[in-house]
Amino acid sequence: MNRKLIISILLVLAIIIVALVVIDVLNSRPDKRPDNPYEYSVDQFKSVDSTLIKYTETLDFTFGDLDLRGIAFANDRLYLVEDNFLVIFSTEGKKLAKSPLPESPTCVAASSNGIYIGFANHIAQYNLDGLQIKSWESPGDSTLITSLAVQDCYVFAADAGKRRVLKYMTNGELTGSFTGKRDSADLHGFIIPSPYFDLAVNTFGELWVVNPGQHAFENYTFNGELRGFWEKTAMTIDGFSGCCNPAHMAVLSDGSFVTAEKGMVRIKVHKASGELLSVVAPPEAFEGETHAPDLAVSPAGDIYALDFERKMIRVFQLKK
Repeated sequence: MNRKLIISILLVLAIIIVALVVIDVLNSRPDKRPDNPYEYSVDQFKSVDSTLIKYTETLDFTFGDLDLRGIAFANDRLYLVEDNFLVIFSTEGKKLAKSPLPESPTCVAASSNGIYIGFANHIAQYNLDGLQIKSWESPGDSTLITSLAVQDCYVFAADAGKRRVLKYMTNGELTGSFTGKRDSADLHGFIIPSPYFDLAVNTFGELWVVNPGQHAFENYTFNGELRGFWEKTAMTIDGFSGCCNPAHMAVLSDGSFVTAEKGMVRIKVHKASGELLSVVAPPEAFEGETHAPDLAVSPAGDIYALDFERKMIRVFQLKK
């Protein structure tokens, strides 16, 4: 084979290779790629039957560009903690008081006897006018307080850092803790993959703790003994999904739970036994959002959702 023929063949092969590379690049453009048959979409779960939505949004309080942290309802008032401030509002959104905080808070709870504010590794007690009474001693390194509940002379704190519930007296004395392990063979207890760990005491004096990694609600005695639980892992509207949901919850006067989920954001009401009662706000009410709103409820059943991304309190009431 002569030299010219070899060179000609090599040139033709080079041209073919370049052409194939160009075609592959053009076909790899995002608008030219075929649909991924293995892609998982949650869009089908965002659609909610309108007959399940029994609440309507009636009022909003906006706060500008504030770093909102938590909300509580008591004494016919709303208690809001933002970065370095406690703010007290009327239920119509009128500001009643504002007090500086020594550092950024994580959560807040209130009762007729006072206000309790959680910080990363300790709790501080305030009077109903927002003045600090006492800062409680930290329960230890790696503590991360994410939720508080007050019942009579007790304050319960969810510690996501050490995956435990702390039991205090209202004078700040730490009297016990429990990790959610049902027996000595239980390897996990509370499963807290991310800093979402909520609890509440209902009007019947029952302590309920969310075990978010299990998508479970667990009922404990005040001494940490498990009394009962329910769980529902599902993408469908009657369940909870993701690594850790529900992210926030509150309890209505009849014992039913108001829940808020992160990721695919939605607010719902479940019976104390777990069955879905109502959708409060479907995913479309939080379009483009991923953070679960913190929740507070009034004795009348009004639901106050602290929308972290829209920087507002959104009020939901039962449809008439």
